[in-house]
Amino acid sequence: MTGCIALIGAGLGDPELLTVKGLRKIKHADVIVYDRLINPAILNSCKATCEKIYVGKKPDYHPVPQEKIEEIMIEKAEQDLDVVRLKSGDPYVFGRGGEEGVALKQAGIPFEVIPGITSSIGGLAYAGIPITHRDLAADFHVYTGHLNNSEREIDWETAAKVGGTLVFLMGMSGLKKITEQLMLHGKDKNTPAAIIQWASRKQQKTVVGTLETIFEKACVAKLQPPSLIVIGEVVTRRRELNFFEERPLYSISIAVPFSKKKRMVSRLTDLGAEIIELPPSSIVFFDTIIDFSEPRQAVFTDPLSVEMFIRAMKTQEIDWRKLADWYFISVGHHTGSVLEKAGIRPDMNYPDLTECLQRLEENTDSLFLGDSLTLAELKNHESPVEKLLTHEEKITVDIPDLWQKADLMYFPNSKAARLFLAALSKEELAIVAQKKVIVMGQKTKAVFDSYQLAVVQTAEPTFDQVVEKIKEEMKR
Repeated sequence: MTGCIALIGAGLGDPELLTVKGLRKIKHADVIVYDRLINPAILNSCKATCEKIYVGKKPDYHPVPQEKIEEIMIEKAEQDLDVVRLKSGDPYVFGRGGEEGVALKQAGIPFEVIPGITSSIGGLAYAGIPITHRDLAADFHVYTGHLNNSEREIDWETAAKVGGTLVFLMGMSGLKKITEQLMLHGKDKNTPAAIIQWASRKQQKTVVGTLETIFEKACVAKLQPPSLIVIGEVVTRRRELNFFEERPLYSISIAVPFSKKKRMVSRLTDLGAEIIELPPSSIVFFDTIIDFSEPRQAVFTDPLSVEMFIRAMKTQEIDWRKLADWYFISVGHHTGSVLEKAGIRPDMNYPDLTECLQRLEENTDSLFLGDSLTLAELKNHESPVEKLLTHEEKITVDIPDLWQKADLMYFPNSKAARLFLAALSKEELAIVAQKKVIVMGQKTKAVFDSYQLAVVQTAEPTFDQVVEKIKEEMKR
């Protein structure tokens, strides 16, 4: 048996531009072989056991030869593993996907191709430049900008005389030659031209000029790869169509906790921010034995503690009717909802653990269920309580240093803050101390206070307040 290989185009740098099918394949992959320009946020979607193999190349530096990349894919597939070959842009647009497909076919490895948004079209769109326009360009022509291979020398005479839009990928090192050759072969020196650096990413920068001036302007702006070169009248539409660089949070990178729902991530992204998601936490459940012989007060500190309580009931063959005299307390709205779905309406629900502890009657036989971080908050409680560790939630994987490069960090709740800070080394905590950190709620601020880390708290727990604080902090 052999596994299947999916050649997937990740599109531009924005991870939300990945196709639905591509994302599905990534989530189920056993192995991901990925390139340099892949946004790390995409790799957060793979399963914990997935093997990630980096085979990135830089201009004039290819540490993993193409033949070796193909060998890796074939070797993994022959181990009956599902492999994803993840490329930026589209696999078949100067992505060597065709070569890899041929190699797989010759080796008898089944494969499929999942196209991606090529930067030659999508990158222009993010700069406000349509690759075609009814009044300006009825066709377009895409060239590789790698000009050091004499066997693939561009037909400059044809390129200079053809109509429509010209796009050069990977062409920064050959920019001077490209402009000179086009003018030498008859292209009007006043033809509008633009260069787009890091399209769709926070580093996106667009420089506009003419065929004659664009090289000098690119040098002044210190543009670097990866960049796109576009030549043609469509460049003039940028004034009306530039949407990305005018968003309120454009060019700001924000590190946020991992979230399955992605609501906050989506809203911040829609405002132009680039999001760096922290790794997801993993949960270990513990077998729990509970004394159900006498009525008592059970305090559920999170939804998982409810799940483990019910699991203990099933293991010990306890019926809800035997707990008629028990008193159930839930901490947090979501915990209460989970308890109600299990068939029990909580006798009392408190918004947080602090208020719960303040309201508890002294000398009450209370059983607190939760994880170690939550139960640790009970150590200073006046009345003795029984603590039952039902599960442990931690960020167990190494946290990539990408968050260290973010302009600021945002934490919406105390749990996310506790999980992140508990996973850091002393040196990493020192880095956090130098970062701009925005938090929502007094409890979240208290977590950072316990580490003696200064943060900025929103005046109100609303998304609008978060955005305002981000703008304020970035102006400082």
